[in-house]
Amino acid sequence: MLGYSFVTLDDEQKATRRHLLDQYAIVAQWSVLVPLLLPQLAFLARWAFRNCTPERPRSPHPQATSRNPKTCIARVEQAYNQLRWWADEPIRRGWFTKGETLLGLMWTAWLFFLCIHKTGNDYLHLTKRFGIVAASQLPLHYLLAMRSSHSPIQLLTRLSYERVIMLHQIFGKILTFFFALHAGFYFNFFLQSGLIQKRIREVDVITGLISFIMFSVMSTTALGVIRKWNYRVFYTIHVSTAIIVVDVLIWHVQHLRTYVFEVLAVCILAAILKGRKMHQFSGTITLIPGTNLVQVAIPVPFEKDAKELSPGQHVHLSRPPLGQLSLSAVNSLVIRRRTNPFTIASLPSKDKQLLLVARTLNGNTKRLVELAKSLRAQSDAGAAPVSIPLTIEGPYGASSRFPNFREFDYVLLVAGGVGATFTIPMYRAIVEATNVGENDPVIRARVRFVWAVKRLAETRWAFPKHSGAGVEVSDDEHERPRKSVEVFVTRSPSDGERDDQGLLDDLELADGDTLLQEDTEKAHGMVVGHGRPDLRAIVDEAFTSCTGKVAVLACGPESIIKELRQCVKPWVFRQRDVFWHHESFGL
Repeated sequence: MLGYSFVTLDDEQKATRRHLLDQYAIVAQWSVLVPLLLPQLAFLARWAFRNCTPERPRSPHPQATSRNPKTCIARVEQAYNQLRWWADEPIRRGWFTKGETLLGLMWTAWLFFLCIHKTGNDYLHLTKRFGIVAASQLPLHYLLAMRSSHSPIQLLTRLSYERVIMLHQIFGKILTFFFALHAGFYFNFFLQSGLIQKRIREVDVITGLISFIMFSVMSTTALGVIRKWNYRVFYTIHVSTAIIVVDVLIWHVQHLRTYVFEVLAVCILAAILKGRKMHQFSGTITLIPGTNLVQVAIPVPFEKDAKELSPGQHVHLSRPPLGQLSLSAVNSLVIRRRTNPFTIASLPSKDKQLLLVARTLNGNTKRLVELAKSLRAQSDAGAAPVSIPLTIEGPYGASSRFPNFREFDYVLLVAGGVGATFTIPMYRAIVEATNVGENDPVIRARVRFVWAVKRLAETRWAFPKHSGAGVEVSDDEHERPRKSVEVFVTRSPSDGERDDQGLLDDLELADGDTLLQEDTEKAHGMVVGHGRPDLRAIVDEAFTSCTGKVAVLACGPESIIKELRQCVKPWVFRQRDVFWHHESFGL
């Protein structure tokens, strides 16, 4: 088979083979330090040359300043930004990005090389090499799944959990592929040697077969189709199988036990870090009238707790299944099955509360609605909502590493539906900071927030009464305001109501032909119009009105993110300084 054959080895040759197997497994495991150290060199280079790139002057004539000669460092940084933009583009809808795919292919090629190098013509050496090289990657695979800001991978790469978990998914597919080759090669050997009836009854083969089936189940349930169909099924099967397979691998062969014990150490570390992120508060669950939105309000009385929460982060919310405020083992297990991610829709340090808003879908959000209705029935008319114990895990998210947007020339925020739970805190954090004290620096950027909703009622939760984040009117009618909030109601008032529950892409924007004339109505300090926002014109206005740094932050359905990204792309390749970040989910 491909130059390999079943060879008979003496004891010395078997010892040499074992030495090579262990050696290449160690190389495979520790070689991950190379891709982890490369970002450190990039961070060091950017820090060392941070003052060598002259700031682009702020000018109303972009074409004039764009002809200024660029330094070598500026050209390198621009090329890096364009490469990063290309790498962040998905290959196709629902697939990995180009960068993630390229990284996965390169790592697969490297591991494949380690599996075949110096195996000679020994078929069993090749078979064993695929197994132990794949096993050496298990500790890294479990590290990538660690949901903590203190994860070594996140600290070294400065990536958020949402980006790291994509690498975890890619690694899962790679390991399943290598374990499949390992199992397939062994099955072929047993079949051709007439040993299958004997070996199938032995512990190492039984545990190996069970482990491979478990990895196949985990890989299958991690498919996007399964996750969208029933996230709870995916989460329960995936996590429980990941724990059980470690116990099974211990009994497979003794050569794997070093890596299995490393996995156990990672699991213990993850449990400790996760436990430190879990807190219990009392909060209220209410329905927002006229919408299918549910709102969770949790007072945050302590300054220390509020400062740990950054705008744009998210938490995992669950109600303790037992009627007591405790994090017992039973409660913890059930909490993990009943948890849901929610973006923090408030500024806890200023509002003194944690506000979570979600659209009602099937699953846990539907149960929250049922709970809110039952609590409303229990409370007296006009009385304050009933508080119940709630468990919060977090915060998580990439926003804690965002730059200071108040130093940008232009900040554009775009949201669709409840995607505003991400963009509104970011908007408020930029514009309201100037209202805190007289010593705060003057806001430099022009901030524009565009929000597409189905009904105007969906904006009721957005800005608290004390907020100063509404529309700013300039004294000069020809001067653009420094901050603006524009709401586009995409559903015509004449449209009939329809059941929105269970839909993932809840926000379907109207066609351009059905645009209605903008109203002059204002609600909550926001300018309200009807129809679909012209994202192309909005993006072009952002880049043509300044020559400096532009930040584009977006959250909403995939259709909005895709269109907005296509509008921003030409400006990235026109050598503009662009910061881009999006968060997408089904609404």
